[in-house]
Amino acid sequence: MDKEIRSKLIEFARLKTTCTYSQLNEQLQLHLNFADASDRSLIGDWLGDISIHEHEKGRPLLSSLVTHKDKMREQGDGFYKLCEDLLGIPWQELKADKEWENNQIAKCFEFWTNPINYKNYKND
Repeated sequence: MDKEIRSKLIEFARLKTTCTYSQLNEQLQLHLNFADASDRSLIGDWLGDISIHEHEKGRPLLSSLVTHKDKMREQGDGFYKLCEDLLGIPWQELKADKEWENNQIAKCFEFWTNPINYKNYKND
């Protein structure tokens, strides 16, 4: 799991904001080219590993904070497919449910703005 990406996502959660894949790439100087399928796969793997780690610890899925930069600002299909694996709910159903999506983001904000949670789990 990439701890630098996880730390940045926690920072976004504490600021109660989402970020785009491009913003994450630029801010952490990951040097990914999203026109390249292998780079898109790589960021998906990193984000997936982070959310699997968080899910196993009973915490909200941090990768829910990363969205496409189009006007819909939704997560990529890989996020929903990972959630299907973790939750057993068809990914298309999850993607169609904007309330569920917004709830995932809100859970991240709530968890990581709690000073006790931040102190106890930021380096986990």
